[in-house]
Amino acid sequence: MTDYVKRLTRLARAYAAAEEAIVSAFFAKPRKKSDHLRWLRAQAFKEYSAIKPIFTALAKLYPELDRQIDRHHFEELTEKLADETKHARLVMDLLEELTAKKITFADLLWLPEDRKLAKIRGRYSKSLATLLHGNGTIKAKEIRRQDEALERAAITLTEGGGGGLYQVCSRLKKNGFEGKIARVFREILLDEIAHKEAGIRSLGALVRNDRAFGRAARIICEVSSQRLRMRNEQFDFPLSEREMMSLDKCARLSTTSKPSTAKPQPKSKEIHRKEHKGRKKTFFEFYTPSVVKCPNDSSLPGASRQPDIFLCFRRLGNPRA
Repeated sequence: MTDYVKRLTRLARAYAAAEEAIVSAFFAKPRKKSDHLRWLRAQAFKEYSAIKPIFTALAKLYPELDRQIDRHHFEELTEKLADETKHARLVMDLLEELTAKKITFADLLWLPEDRKLAKIRGRYSKSLATLLHGNGTIKAKEIRRQDEALERAAITLTEGGGGGLYQVCSRLKKNGFEGKIARVFREILLDEIAHKEAGIRSLGALVRNDRAFGRAARIICEVSSQRLRMRNEQFDFPLSEREMMSLDKCARLSTTSKPSTAKPQPKSKEIHRKEHKGRKKTFFEFYTPSVVKCPNDSSLPGASRQPDIFLCFRRLGNPRA
């Protein structure tokens, strides 16, 4: 793996950690079964909406298999169709158990921030945006384009947010309805990891100079930044705009920061009590180690010691453990 790809992978991982922070904020509070309806409807839409465009694309590409269409790329698309169909079925089954009624596509939810995400992806690759969101019409000419391989690989690296949602959900308590959520999203997580690795492999062959690296990094940042807004809306805004901006800034800095090996030391309980006396801590303060903050970011709590983005989120992903 080249240094360019390592830095891009670190950037994608940093945004995945940020998505974990958002989802963990939602699950940090005890939830009733009905609290899961909104975000599951939105997640089911994301899975289900990809089925038809992928199926249509396969039908249009099949006559050109082993001519203009490489069989390996065709196989990857068939695997994605199988994955999205399975994921939609798993999440919609959860919704049927939650609502005690038959769930169809009409019951699912496409939220405004996810619509914005589709537009951003579409600026770089119309065909891939349509495959991921189901908006628009699949055109064989767009799929055959050879001049947006870098853009597609960068977007693919961000797909699923690096599994942040699935990581958190797979670690929920093992009983009750949340236990069922955990089992479903643990299964989806394994498939999403494979999607991310496909993006890494593609970028390895495409990013060979500073210009290509810069473009890939800009795409990953723009798409992933919007993914954070999409995820925060999906879970009914558990983090404030200030906290969201801090997460975004930390993630962007990850390509220039060198990971630190120093272990963060927690403040004493006495200091902690003095600092927070008289006010309720925000979720972000509760889950961020008190001595860790991103470089030059005065909006995060604690002393400035660690530039490593992953230390900012090291306590995330284990809600109510």
